[in-house]
Amino acid sequence: MERNYWVRTEHGRVWGPYTISALERLRGQLTEKCEASTDGKEWHPGADFPELRSLLVPARKIERQAAAPAPAGPRISKAMAEAFGIGGTPGAPSDSSPAPEGAPAAIAPPTKTAPGVAKGPPVIAKGPPAAPRPPPVTGKAPPPPPPAPEQLVVPESGDLAELSPARLYALLALTSGSGSLQLELDKGRMLQISFRRGAPEHLSCDDPELSLLRFLQSKGTVEAEEALAAEEQAAKSGQDIVSVLFQMQVIPPADAHRLLGEHGVFLLDRALATWRGNFTFKKDAPVPPGAFPLGSRWALLVDSVRRLDAALLRARLGKKLLRPVVRSGGLALGKVEELALNAQEARIYAGIDGTRTGEELLRAHETAATVRLLYLLTELGHLAFADVEESTAAPEPPAKVAPRQPPPAPAAAPHRELPKTSREPPPATSAPPRPAAPPVMKAAPPARPPSPAAKASAPVLSRPPPTFAQGPENEPPEAALERLSALWERLAKADHFEVLGLDRKTATPAETKRNFFVLAKELHPDTVTDATLADLREVKERLFARINEAAQVLGDEKHRKEYESELDGKAENVDVSRIFAAEENFQKAEIFIKARKYQEGLDLLEQAIQMNADEAEFYAWRGYAKFLLSKDRKQSFEECASDCRKALKMVERCLPAHLFLGHMGKALGDLKLAKKCYTRVLELDEKHIEAQRELRLMGKS
Repeated sequence: MERNYWVRTEHGRVWGPYTISALERLRGQLTEKCEASTDGKEWHPGADFPELRSLLVPARKIERQAAAPAPAGPRISKAMAEAFGIGGTPGAPSDSSPAPEGAPAAIAPPTKTAPGVAKGPPVIAKGPPAAPRPPPVTGKAPPPPPPAPEQLVVPESGDLAELSPARLYALLALTSGSGSLQLELDKGRMLQISFRRGAPEHLSCDDPELSLLRFLQSKGTVEAEEALAAEEQAAKSGQDIVSVLFQMQVIPPADAHRLLGEHGVFLLDRALATWRGNFTFKKDAPVPPGAFPLGSRWALLVDSVRRLDAALLRARLGKKLLRPVVRSGGLALGKVEELALNAQEARIYAGIDGTRTGEELLRAHETAATVRLLYLLTELGHLAFADVEESTAAPEPPAKVAPRQPPPAPAAAPHRELPKTSREPPPATSAPPRPAAPPVMKAAPPARPPSPAAKASAPVLSRPPPTFAQGPENEPPEAALERLSALWERLAKADHFEVLGLDRKTATPAETKRNFFVLAKELHPDTVTDATLADLREVKERLFARINEAAQVLGDEKHRKEYESELDGKAENVDVSRIFAAEENFQKAEIFIKARKYQEGLDLLEQAIQMNADEAEFYAWRGYAKFLLSKDRKQSFEECASDCRKALKMVERCLPAHLFLGHMGKALGDLKLAKKCYTRVLELDEKHIEAQRELRLMGKS
């Protein structure tokens, strides 16, 4: 399998991970000032990688040159020079004639370069022009030119399988486009979205099952008899259905804005869930009369994606989830900040470093939220699935691999000093081989690679490598799971030195690196190749993350000193495991409550408060869960609201407490309290989507 590289330009744009063949597409865009990395974390000058040098072009350097003195003799105009066949610049000697000895150097005029190709410095010619340097013979066909950047224009028509509704929406939102977008649904039905300056203002569909009447019936606002009578009257009078509903007094005019907005959002959800069919776009088509903005352009898109079926999105992503998820490096539609991601989505996005596949991210976080976020950000171009070539060698079963014994002497440790001419990180083959696994990005080496001026002799390691992660020969998976689970319980409470089997007083960076690689060979999750052993793989993922965290801290001198200061200055015992367990219970409770499993969520919140009673957000969620679970909400309001008030007394800026008090007040008809709480939420977070929507629906902007 080819090695993958990250490349960072002199302007800060990051590409990768790409193989050498994939980087050929960037030829002409990479200068000698760019940096490269094999793990996405440790960066070195691109010229330090011999295999990348052929892709680099000289950096453009603009220098002010002194104007050449005017040549002696009369000035010849351009027309006269062409008429008499005199070459060169008018008023200057011909390029074909040799320059007189001692004449000043002439600066060659700039030449036009192809798009995307960096311009070199001005060429200074002295005397006769030198023969052009022949291109280097590489034995390969010239690489294709770099792909042209995508034009931010919505085409007049196309296939939804190639350009999804979410990306069409984002293109219009980014460019503040106006016009009518028509999507083809099942059975030839058409759904139309009218945009004005990038925001959807009107949606309609010719499918009777998606009509306004059917939507109002599903909400219980209109009865079946009233809907039938309204349809008959609209057919006779030729009026639109909304006017008929007003005349029949089926819906009050005060609720019309809210109901029409909810129906528009319902159709937008249906539009974004469309995978197949064609689309047409009529630029600058007028918006129907009576249309109004449905909300913030980006907030509407994000909220709609959050409501999509996670199973369908996962099927749509398909095999892409088996590839590493990487960031685009600024090649996206809009900014992530404009999407107003919630706390859970922000944590998922922050943890994407290009080393984990989509499936690994789904296992590490809540599945539904993660797959929706991956779909949204890949469609908008903030994320991408890296191209990784699979190895042709068949993987060996892990059960056949004999356990590795520790070396008899410290000198046999798998440490290799780099040559002086290279600053590359140590290759993955420096450690003894482990069973082949599906292609994934390898973890970053924790310690910095030695500089070119490092000594040639390897440092002496004071202790043998750790062996506590090794299992007995032919260990069955059940026994390995039990052994590693016990190891996780021990390492979760240990400090970084104990995790890597190091002596704090004598540990060196070389020993830290060696111990990490020795433990990684045993604990890397890719050593579990059987898909049925998900529990074993999950335990190894936790253990690998733990040793990687320890190696990142101890492998850096500055971070190690800070960590040792924390260990020395720790005055009180804080049970970190209880705090983490409380946070885990709280996250599960949040998921249960959003899924309307209020009792399960309330039980987990009670456990979280017992483990950590100093977290204000726990009390706010507990009060809201009690309110949702109560049969007589009016009677239980004070008890439930007391939890939210307690949270506000602990932390006045506790946003969930204000929000939940607003929800309770709205449910009980106390609109004054609701508006007050929602307004306070917007004071704390002016982009809070839920508070904006509630105030808008209540008639307060």
